[in-house]
Amino acid sequence: MAKLLPLSLSLCFLLFSGCFAFREQAHAQQQHQNDFKCQLQRLNAHKPDHRIESEGGFIETWNPNTKPFQCAGVALSRCTLQRNALRRPFYTNAPQQIYIQQGSGIFGMIFSGCPETFEEPQQSQSHKAQDRHQKVYRFREGDLIAVPTGVAFWMYNDEDTPVVAVSLIHTDSFQNQLDQMPRRFYLAGNQEQEFAQYQHSQKGKQQEEENDGSNIFSGFTPEFLEQALGVDRKTVRNLQGENEDEEKGAIVKVEGGLSVTAPPMRKQQQRPQEEEEEEDDEEKSRSKGKGSHKSKNGIEETICTMRLRHNIGQTSSPDFFNPQAGSITTATSLDFPALFLLKLSAQFGSLRKNAMLVPHYNLNANSIVCVLQGRALMQVVNCTGDRVFDGELQEGEVLIVPQNFAVAAKSQSNNFKYVAFKTHDRPKTGTLAGRNSLLNALPEEVIQHSFNLRSEQARQIKNNNPFNFLVPPRQESQRRDVA
Repeated sequence: MAKLLPLSLSLCFLLFSGCFAFREQAHAQQQHQNDFKCQLQRLNAHKPDHRIESEGGFIETWNPNTKPFQCAGVALSRCTLQRNALRRPFYTNAPQQIYIQQGSGIFGMIFSGCPETFEEPQQSQSHKAQDRHQKVYRFREGDLIAVPTGVAFWMYNDEDTPVVAVSLIHTDSFQNQLDQMPRRFYLAGNQEQEFAQYQHSQKGKQQEEENDGSNIFSGFTPEFLEQALGVDRKTVRNLQGENEDEEKGAIVKVEGGLSVTAPPMRKQQQRPQEEEEEEDDEEKSRSKGKGSHKSKNGIEETICTMRLRHNIGQTSSPDFFNPQAGSITTATSLDFPALFLLKLSAQFGSLRKNAMLVPHYNLNANSIVCVLQGRALMQVVNCTGDRVFDGELQEGEVLIVPQNFAVAAKSQSNNFKYVAFKTHDRPKTGTLAGRNSLLNALPEEVIQHSFNLRSEQARQIKNNNPFNFLVPPRQESQRRDVA
C-alpha cells in the first residue's frame, strides 16, 4: 500500500501535467491563429455586401470571412422591418447585441426552463383556453438588446416607421463551441440563411445552396414530430415550411396586426421620457452598488426576469457631454447586468460638426464602429506607428478597430452618430490627449526629456487641452461655419 500511494500520486501528476501541457499547446495554437488573423497592415471601411429580401423587409450582411471581422471575432447584420412585419424566431451559436437604430415595436426571448408566462392567475377563469407565453418587451430607438447564446429571439414592428436593427454576433466568444462561422437556427419558415453563402464560399462552394431554406424542424421525419407534438401530418408539413411561398423569407407580414398577451400599452410609455430615464439612472446606480453586494443578488438578475434592454441613444444623462462637441453614452455590465452573460458592451456617440474624439485606444476589447448618420474623418494607428486607416467613414459603413490600436475621429457633419460594439462587458479606454490622458498623467520633466522638448512645450502638452474625451471645434472653424 505504501508503494501504491506514490505511484498513484505520480500517475495523477503525469496526467495533470499532460492535460495542462495539452491545454497550453491548444491555447498557444489558438493565440498563433489569432495573431495571424490580426496582422492587419491596412484597415478599410466595410459596407454590407449581401441583401436578402423578404415579404416584410430585408436583411443585409457583412462578410465575416474578411480579416478585420475574423480578428475581432464578430459577424454583423442589419435588419429592416416594415409596418406589421414579424422577424421569425431564431437562435444563434454565439451571444448577440442588437442596437435599434430606428423605430419601435415589441420583441420576445424564449428562455428554456423558465415559466411559460409572466401572468398572475385571474379571479374570473374562462372556460376558453388562453394563450400563455413568456414575457413580451417593448423596444424603441436607441435601445440596446442583449440576446444570450442559444436563446430564441423574435421581434415585431407595430408602428408606421420602419424598424432598423443592427445585430452583432460575437463568434469568438467562449460560449460558442462551434467554429467562427455565425449560424442562425430558424424555428420557422423556408428562407435563405443570411450567412450561408459565406460558409459555402469558405468551403469552395461545396453542397451548392442545399438546404439553405430549411428551419430546424424540417430535418426531422414527420413521424417524429407527429408523436412529439401530438398533431397531424398537415400541421407538421406547415411546421417544416413545406409548400410555403419562398418570397415570404425570414420577415413575414401579419395581416391585421399581431395580438399577444402584454400589459396595457405601457404606463411608463405614457410618462415623460425624463421620468423613464430617471428610473434607468436609479437602476444604474443600484446595479453599481457603491460597495454594496445586495444589488448583485436581486431577482432582477435571475435568468427568467433579467432586464434585457437598455437605452443608450436617447438618454438625458450621457457619460460624456459637451454642448459644443456632443455626447457619449456607454452600456457595460455595471449598468446593464445582462451584458455580463454576453461578455459584450456598446457605446453610442453623437458629434457636432468639426468636433472630435481625442486619440484613444481600448485596453481589453476590439471595437466595431457602425456609422448611423453623417460622416467623419477617422485615423487608426498600429503598434509600429503606421496609419492603417486614414479616411472618411460614411453612413452605413463599418470600421473594425483592433484592441490597443489608437483611433481618433473628427465629425464632418452637423450630427454625426455612431454605435461601437465592444468585445468585453467592461471595456477600458485609455486616452492619449486631454485631461486624465496618459500624457497628462506623466511628470512634466518626463515629457520634456522623452520628446526632447523645452519646459514650456511640455507644460503646454499637459495643460492646453482641458477636455476629457470630446473636443469642441476650434474657434476659427466655428467662424467659418457661421460665415
